[in-house]
Amino acid sequence: MTHYVHGYGTPEQQRLVEQAEHWRFRLIRDGTQLEPGTRLLEVGCGVGAVLSVLGQEFPGVRLTGVDIEPKQLAFAREHLARTGVEATLLEADALALPFDDESFDHVWMMWFLEHVADPQAVLREAKRTLVPGGAITAIEVDYATCRAEPPTPAIEALLRAMVRGMAASGWSDAGTRLPGWLREVGFQHVEEGERPFWWRGEELANQALYAADVIESALDALARLPGVDELELSAGLEDLRGLATQPDAGLGWVVHKSTAVR
Repeated sequence: MTHYVHGYGTPEQQRLVEQAEHWRFRLIRDGTQLEPGTRLLEVGCGVGAVLSVLGQEFPGVRLTGVDIEPKQLAFAREHLARTGVEATLLEADALALPFDDESFDHVWMMWFLEHVADPQAVLREAKRTLVPGGAITAIEVDYATCRAEPPTPAIEALLRAMVRGMAASGWSDAGTRLPGWLREVGFQHVEEGERPFWWRGEELANQALYAADVIESALDALARLPGVDELELSAGLEDLRGLATQPDAGLGWVVHKSTAVR
């Protein structure tokens, strides 16, 4: 596991809950089919935000989550209790999952592989825990695909810093690499699941605020990058949050919700 660029503070934990709600319908539920009784493992479950959404959207699924950080798991237990979703949570390294071969029907990873040093090794270990014919869903973004119109120098500097920051702590282009990673470790029937998002009009303000919150959560790490001006980062965040007030404005990025079968 590389350094987690967003940190483990309570505001960040709450942001992760809000992030899962943000993507509940467009990304988590859309295109997902899980039958009651499905044994699902989320690797890198963090604060339990995605497990909560999955449990609410797909009643009867048997949920298990693992994470390497005890602070995240403590928050997850409370969050799942509040939302009425049952899940088994374990502290574990994604490279050495504490499960027998063929223990699960489905593995889920979301915004996780971008943070690990060896994504193929993580996917190989996840594949081991799947039954033959079991499925994986992995969701990642490519930060270099993020663009704003009209661009400002401060927004462009902010987006460049985010790409550099993610590359320094993991994989800024995990979304683009994801289908290849799945194929490299032997998954079959890989559906690349490329989803370009481009926001305008009424939705733009909400999406710009969401994007700014994601980047701001990594601000301390970005400010430590060589050659980065913290004042320029702050100006970029201000421009991004005000993007919807500009004429003909737009904001977008590319996500991959890739699926495959063991």
